[in-house]
Amino acid sequence: MILTVTPNTALDKVLFVETFAFGHTERATGMVVGMGGKGAVTSWVLGQIGVPSRATGFAAGETGRQAERMLLDAGVRTDFVWVEGETRTNYVLVRQADGAQGTVTTPGYTPTAEDMRRLDAKVDTLLDDADYLLCGGSLPPGLPLDWYVHLIHKARERGIPSLLDASGRYLDPNMAALPDICKPNEAEAAVLLGRPICSRSDALDGVRELRERGIEVPMITLGSQGAVAACPEGEFVMTPLDVEVRNTAGAGDGFNAGLLAARIRGESWAESFRWAVATATAVLLTPETGGCRREDVERLHPFVRVETI
Repeated sequence: MILTVTPNTALDKVLFVETFAFGHTERATGMVVGMGGKGAVTSWVLGQIGVPSRATGFAAGETGRQAERMLLDAGVRTDFVWVEGETRTNYVLVRQADGAQGTVTTPGYTPTAEDMRRLDAKVDTLLDDADYLLCGGSLPPGLPLDWYVHLIHKARERGIPSLLDASGRYLDPNMAALPDICKPNEAEAAVLLGRPICSRSDALDGVRELRERGIEVPMITLGSQGAVAACPEGEFVMTPLDVEVRNTAGAGDGFNAGLLAARIRGESWAESFRWAVATATAVLLTPETGGCRREDVERLHPFVRVETI
């Protein structure tokens, strides 16, 4: 079972517009609702492709109930810690002409110290049935920036591999726990490594250094240049597929879902990277954040190129 932990759950409302400017009224040409919060999005993708997972974290209010219903409808097992307040709503604006995107996030709940103790205890119990732990997304007010560290340590003590997917100010403090898998983009990797990451060559040097630091499977994503990875099987470059993109939000979570789903099935790392790219690409084809069709993943998989460096 894949256990995802999302302290800062959300729903994404995706608005498709021709243009937007302050001081003007713009009528959206369409609106869809998707999942928000990296761990929950990963679980939602897993559910849509038929892979079981359990989602925990904080949730609150009617927005939290709606997010939970969406997860349950996809076949995800949920076990949230309910707190006072309201789960966040993110507004993703997609410009129809070229697919350019922008996101506005809203404030959500503020967990108490007792809420944090309850979630710690919940994760501790759920780890008993976990094969992988995914810690994903930002942290709500009140939680320390390195809050994922003790969860990753708990997983390691039980022999459970962990994947950390955090960004911005939440990435570096939690990397101190040395998660088994990490996937920063080029900007995040540049901060971690203290030097620019501008090419595949730079990224390859970066994953080598991260592996030397103790990360078993570091990856660095490079947008249109794909991604590179280092793992016990060697070093690999992943080439993105050329598709008509509807919405880029949630593609990284799709990558996580495809990767962990393949590992649970016992696939090699190289083959797991192929499924990761196929799943991430399938997410790009849907309008909602984290939307994914299993048939798209299976159709795209044969075309994914993962090459040894």
